[in-house]
Amino acid sequence: MKNKIKPWLLQAKEYDFTDIKEGIRLHLNESPFRPPEVVIEKASRAMLNCNRYQNPELLERFRELVAEYNKVDKDMVYASPGADGSLRSIFYNFLSPSSTIVINNPSYSMYKVYSSTVGLKLKEIQLKPIGEWWVEDNEALVNASREAEITVIDNPNNPTGSPVLTKDIVKEIAETTKGLVLVDEAYFEFYGKSVIDLISDYPNLMVVRTLSKAFSMASFRVGYTIADKEIVKALMKSSTPFDIALPSLVAGITAMENRGYVKGIVEEIKRNRETMLLGLRRLGLKVYNSVTNFLLVDSDKDIWNELWRHGIAIRKLGEHYRISIGTREEVEMLLNVLGDFLEDSNTK
Repeated sequence: MKNKIKPWLLQAKEYDFTDIKEGIRLHLNESPFRPPEVVIEKASRAMLNCNRYQNPELLERFRELVAEYNKVDKDMVYASPGADGSLRSIFYNFLSPSSTIVINNPSYSMYKVYSSTVGLKLKEIQLKPIGEWWVEDNEALVNASREAEITVIDNPNNPTGSPVLTKDIVKEIAETTKGLVLVDEAYFEFYGKSVIDLISDYPNLMVVRTLSKAFSMASFRVGYTIADKEIVKALMKSSTPFDIALPSLVAGITAMENRGYVKGIVEEIKRNRETMLLGLRRLGLKVYNSVTNFLLVDSDKDIWNELWRHGIAIRKLGEHYRISIGTREEVEMLLNVLGDFLEDSNTK
């Protein structure tokens, strides 16, 4: 059967991670807090109609609310099953095998996955750690983007937690590239800065967002893209009004209608992030600054296995560890486990 499968798909990468069934989940950049009860209640009620497709008016209502939230026209909003749904639609509709894509290294792992499943030529721009931040090579990024069919940059960057783009650089890329520019703003609510306002001047610019992080709705799988109306129109031709499951769509609408709760979640995450950052540094670990809901840590000790042994999951990424920000209790537990482990390691 292999001869029936596209050759680049046979070589494609897979999303790979180790999950934990019970314990403290600090490995997937989820929110440790639930959304308001009204979101859960309305989504649960929607399940009563699970034998029916939803009315397309629900999708339009979600698009209206997203447009209001981002101060854009509704026709600039493409709704998708998670931000990954937007990424897949963009990759599969606008790119072809042998198209060139420019991304950062490191960056969100699914960019490489989708690139390999489409058969794209990958150009990576290396981020560099300077002090307590990771920094973009702006000149290399602009130059590599000129002849690329698409440039995809997550800002802030995952997994470093650093903001890597300025508006001026985004403008320069959009002006000089022959292709599309996609800025992934999955962590916008924590960072507070966006390039959405540039889209009216640069129709080749797109911004992807998710409700999985600050909105606390990871398993609902709701996301969206803000883009030029013609791009949105093209994306919608390859989708249906039913692509987002009914309970998820109702949850997305309700969350957007009651989005004031997000501010409280973001503030709590920031407080816990500061506690974790200072605590890890007091333990002698190299920890980079972050404007997201996670921290990147360097350590020559095997902290992954020690935390896993205590029921705490974090993400190992080569020589680094990415740790999502949990509740205050979860942060304190992680610091206590690491404190004991590192003290024992240093006395052996």
